[in-house]
Amino acid sequence: MQQAVDQYLRYLRLERERPTINYLQRLIQHQLTLVPYETFSKFYYFSLAPDYIPPLPLFVQNLREKGWGGTCFTLNMNFARLLTELGFACSFVRVEPGHLAIMVEIGHKKLYVDVGYGSPIMKPVELEARFQHKMHGFGEEIIISQTGADLYEIDRRSNGKTFVKKRIIWEPLSEQEILEDIRLSYLDQDENITMRRITAVRFNGHQCFYLRNETMKVMTFRNIQEIKLNSLQKWLKVVHDVYQVEEISLRESIDFLGERNIFLFLN
Repeated sequence: MQQAVDQYLRYLRLERERPTINYLQRLIQHQLTLVPYETFSKFYYFSLAPDYIPPLPLFVQNLREKGWGGTCFTLNMNFARLLTELGFACSFVRVEPGHLAIMVEIGHKKLYVDVGYGSPIMKPVELEARFQHKMHGFGEEIIISQTGADLYEIDRRSNGKTFVKKRIIWEPLSEQEILEDIRLSYLDQDENITMRRITAVRFNGHQCFYLRNETMKVMTFRNIQEIKLNSLQKWLKVVHDVYQVEEISLRESIDFLGERNIFLFLN
């Protein structure tokens, strides 16, 4: 396990430090910059088991060798495992529908951490410190508001309009208590859109690259450029260059969707 932790930290270009809020913030920032949110690996893990989350050593191995990150469960669970090994006190929080985040306790503070939402939540958030928190980045505004006892709404907006809302249930959970959530995230049915489209997000300095099937948006703090990747070869090249994911994983994702009658390219 210690070897995996050391390899993970080297990948993040950080060293071991004592657990502080400042160190946590740098871990989050480096994670979001260097580890992609992506569904390529989710399709593969689904082939192993209907509720499979890679253990930390395998997650790190696939990150280093294949460029894989994951979606919310894989990313947040393994980031929490890393934090735990580094001496942070971590648990999980359910974010409905279909999402998972981390509760990190440092001293008397409980901090909301989420490296698995494909969003620019670049710092730990002390939810209980005030009624509402606002964050901005890459054309997106994130507003977290308290709606009740241990309940918060997370509202993601673009150009002033909400594009997704979820509910944070601010109660600590163990890995065992979220097994059913993991299973539901892998449901192989049309209603589970995560299993019916390719998504990838990477933050790179002043840019965010957001892939949805054959369309990539390149977002900065000032504008959004949309690129149509209208051939398989162009898609493979650009997606590999941006996300550094091995080509075989990209092709397998195209095949995975094709087996479910979702065809991104005619040629």
